[in-house]
Order: sequence, then C-alpha cells, then structure tokens
Amino acid sequence: MNEKFEARQAARFLRSLRVATQTTLAHDDLQRAHGRAGPFTSFTALAARGAGEWRFPADGLLSGDGLVLAQLLREGEAGKALALQAQGAAGLATYATRGVRVNLGDVVSVEGSFDRDGQMRIDLEGHELEESELSRLEIEFLDAAL
Repeated sequence: MNEKFEARQAARFLRSLRVATQTTLAHDDLQRAHGRAGPFTSFTALAARGAGEWRFPADGLLSGDGLVLAQLLREGEAGKALALQAQGAAGLATYATRGVRVNLGDVVSVEGSFDRDGQMRIDLEGHELEESELSRLEIEFLDAAL
C-alpha cells in the first residue's frame, strides 16, 4: 500500500465518488418515480455544509442529471443573482430557449427561459432568501415536451 499522498490520485477518487453518487441519486429518483422521468431537475447539495450553516459552494452546484450548473453571484452590496448554465451539447439541446420555472426552496418560484446559449440569470434582489433555501433548487419545464 502506498502511504504517499498524491493529489492526482485524490482528485481521481473524488471525481469517481461524485459520479457514483450522482448515478445512485438518479437511479433512486427513477425508482421513486416508478421508472418515469419527472419534469423536475433537482440539484443535490452534498457536503456543502461547513462548521456553520449551509453556504452555496463557490464552484456552483451541478444538477443531478449533470446538464445544468448553478452559480451564486455575489455582486457586492447590490445583491445576489443566480446564474444557470446548460452544460455540454446535451445540456444545450435540452435547455436552450426553453421556458422553465425555478423553485428556490419553499420561498421563491421564478418563471423565465434559457437563452440560445443555454444561460439564465435570476436576480435575487428583493427576495429575502437565505443561502440554505438555495440548497433545495429545482428546475421545472413549462412546456410538456421533454
């Protein structure tokens, strides 16, 4: 057994763990939905809680299906915004120009649409949200066609 720490091996292990976790969560979601894919895309915030209360990760949250990255933009005293970006060709094909409802916990529900580049920005100014509410982030398509 090698007792020397190698950053490359640790990074490989963490990527494998993330993929295995996301695959397990997706499988569980399918089982709970009796094999039918649901209209919601959920973001899973694993290990995002530190010693204090939950904080939105600096690198953002990747959706359970891996197609959307959510990042919290802190814009000084002006407020916060949530940036959603479709990931890869599959993400663009799924989200570009689609109308969605974004549920931020139980507090806020915002309707909008992704642009042709797979981007969507939600201004959080005026919404009294704590970052812990953003740990329960969901995207729902407004149109029936998936």
